[in-house]
Amino acid sequence: MYENGKLTSTYLQYLQDGGEMGVLTRSFNWSDTALGHPRTWSQSLLTTLSIVLKSRFPMFLWWGTELIQFYNDAYRPSMGKHGKHPKALGQMGSECWPEIWSEIKPMIDKVFSSGESTWDEDRLMPIYRNGQIEDVYWTFSYSQVKDETGEIGGVLVICHETTEKVMALQKEITNTKVAKANNENLYSNNEELIKAQSLLAKAYYHVRAQEEKFRSIIEQAPVAIAIFRGPKFVIEVFNNKVLEFWDRTAEQVQNKPLFEALPEASDQGFEYLLSTVLTSGKTHIANELPVKLIRNGIIENTWINFVYEPIRDIAGLITGVMVICNEVTEQVNARKKIEENEMKFRQVTNMVIQMIWITDGDGINEYYNQRWYDFTGTDLKQLKGIGWNQLLHPDDQERELKTWNHSIKTGALYEIEFRLRSKSGKYIWVLGRAAPFYNSDGIIAKWFGTCTDINDQRMLMQQKDDFISVASHELKTPITALTASIQLLSRLKDNPLSDRFPVLIEQASKSLNKVNLLIKDLLNVTQFNNGQIHLNKTHVNLFNLIEDCCADIRLEGIYFIKTEGNLALTVYADALRIDQVIVNFIINAIKYAPESKKILITIENVNHTAKVSVTDKGQGIAADDLPHLFDRYFRVDETGSKYSGLGLGLYISGEIIRKHKGQIGATSELGKGSTFWFTLPID
Repeated sequence: MYENGKLTSTYLQYLQDGGEMGVLTRSFNWSDTALGHPRTWSQSLLTTLSIVLKSRFPMFLWWGTELIQFYNDAYRPSMGKHGKHPKALGQMGSECWPEIWSEIKPMIDKVFSSGESTWDEDRLMPIYRNGQIEDVYWTFSYSQVKDETGEIGGVLVICHETTEKVMALQKEITNTKVAKANNENLYSNNEELIKAQSLLAKAYYHVRAQEEKFRSIIEQAPVAIAIFRGPKFVIEVFNNKVLEFWDRTAEQVQNKPLFEALPEASDQGFEYLLSTVLTSGKTHIANELPVKLIRNGIIENTWINFVYEPIRDIAGLITGVMVICNEVTEQVNARKKIEENEMKFRQVTNMVIQMIWITDGDGINEYYNQRWYDFTGTDLKQLKGIGWNQLLHPDDQERELKTWNHSIKTGALYEIEFRLRSKSGKYIWVLGRAAPFYNSDGIIAKWFGTCTDINDQRMLMQQKDDFISVASHELKTPITALTASIQLLSRLKDNPLSDRFPVLIEQASKSLNKVNLLIKDLLNVTQFNNGQIHLNKTHVNLFNLIEDCCADIRLEGIYFIKTEGNLALTVYADALRIDQVIVNFIINAIKYAPESKKILITIENVNHTAKVSVTDKGQGIAADDLPHLFDRYFRVDETGSKYSGLGLGLYISGEIIRKHKGQIGATSELGKGSTFWFTLPID
C-alpha cells in the first residue's frame, strides 16, 4: 500500500488495540507458523481477528488446516494462572488441548465438513490449568468462518464459562437431597414443598445473577452486541455501542421489532440473513458490508463487520440471533483512499521508462511495475524471495547479491551496474539503485528501487575504449615509421647525395599522409556530430569526378578500374565530399578484396536519382555485418584479422550522402564479392 509518499502495513489496522492479547498477537513471530507473516493473511482472517480482539465476550479462533489458535483478553482467565497462556497463542490445537482433543476435534471437523454450527450448554470439559486437571463447564458454540474463496477457513468459538453456576446448582441439589433424607420422617409434604420452592428460588436468583453478569459483559464490550428474539427479531438486549451505531435511544428500540425501530435497514438484505440464521442454525459472518443508516437526520453510507450467531434454549431450539458488530467505515474509507493512491502510484510507475521495484525491510520483493514485466518476461511468482537474482548475468550475481545484502544490513544506499536478462534472452546493462524508507520507529520498512537501461551508454563507452585502442595503434604505426625515417635522414644530413635519401623522404611522406588521413577522419566525425559540415554544391559530372578519383590508383598499375553506364549524368553536389565517398568505396574494395584486381564502377539513372555503385569480386561480407557497415567505429573482421583504419570511413560516407538527401547501402554474398552504392538527387 502507498499513501502520502509512504508505504503502510494494512494488516496492522486490523490487529490494533485488543489489550494484552492484541499486544501479544502483533508481536508474535507468525512467520514460524503455517500461517506466515500477517501481511499474507486473508481479509476474512484479519476481519474476524479484529472482532475477536476487541470483544469483551470470551472468543477463541482456530484457523487453517493446522488449526492455529487465537483468543482475546476475555477468554484468557479461563486458562488459569499457570495453565496454557501465553504459549497457546499461535499453537496448533492438537498440541494445546491433548486432554480434551478427542472430544472437541469431532466438533471442529463437523463444522469444517458440513458448515453447521454446534451448541452446548453447561458442558463438562476437564482441562489442565493451575497446575492440574480441573472440571470446567462451558456454554459455547462452534461456527464456521469462510475465507475469500468461499471455503471454510476456520472455526470461531463464542463461549462462556459456567463452572461457578453449575457447581452452585449441584451444591444446592446435593444439600437438598441430604436435607430431605435426614428429615423425611420429620416434615410433612407441605414442608417439603416449601423447601423445594426455596431451592428453586435460590436457583432462579443464581441464574438471574449469571444473566446479569452476561448482560454486564455485553454492556462493557467495545463492539456493538445485541440479541434479537423470535421471527420478528424483537430487540431484547443491546449495549451502548449498538445505540451509537444506530443513532437511537434505548427507549426507541427496547422490545421493538428490529425493522420497526430501524426502518431504513429494510430492503438491504438483513431480514433475509437473519431469517436464514434463525432457520438454519448456521452462523453468518460478513466483512465490510455496506449499510445505509439515518444519522443526524440524513442517510449515511457506512460499512460494518458482523457475526450473526443463533441462540438456542436449554432444549436446543433456536429462539433468536445474537449479533456482534464492529463499524469499519473509517478503515474502509482509509483503505479505499490507500487503494486509490496505490492505483495512482501504479499508473505513474507504469508510465516511466525505468523498471521500478519495492521490497519489504528484509529485501523480499513485493512489487514490480509493468516496465519490469515487459522487459524480463517474468511474473511475481517467478521472482519470489530473491528469484530476481537468477535474471542477472552469472558473472554479476555474486557481486550484486553482496552489494544488496550490505545495503539491507547497514541501510546504505544501493547502487550497482549489472547485466539483466531480457525476455529475448539477451543480457542488457542496467543501473540498479534503491533507497530505504523508515517507519516512525526508525526501522527500515521498505526499499524503493529502480533499474535503468544503460546498455547504449555502456556500449558507447566500450566503443570509445575500443576506438582509443584502435586509434592509438593506428597512429602509432605511421608515427613510428615517420620517426624512423626522420632519424635516418638526420644521420644522412651531411651526405645529401646518398641514394637512400629519396627513399626515406618518400617513406616519411607516406607516413605523414597516413597520420593526416586519420586526423582528417576524426575531424570529419567531430564536425558531423556538431552539425558543422556545410556543402559547397556545384554542377558535377559524375564520370569526370570518378576519373579524377581513380587517377592516382591507376598510376600504380596494380588495379584495373572500369567505369560504365550513363557517363553524361550530372548532379548538383559538393564535389570534394562526393570524391571522399568514392575514394572510400574504392579503398574498401582494395582493402577487403586484395586478390580481386578488377573494380567495376557503374553510373545509373534510377527513379530520377543518380546511382553510383562500386563492385569488387572479393570474399564478400557476412549477412550479419551488412546492417552495421555504416555504423561509427564498425570494422569488418571476416577472416579474424584486424584491418587498419578507425572504422570511420563508411560512417563519414553515410553522413555525407544523407547530408545530400541521398541514400547509401551495400549488398554482398560470401565468396562472390560486394557492391557499395549511393544515390544522389538529379538536378
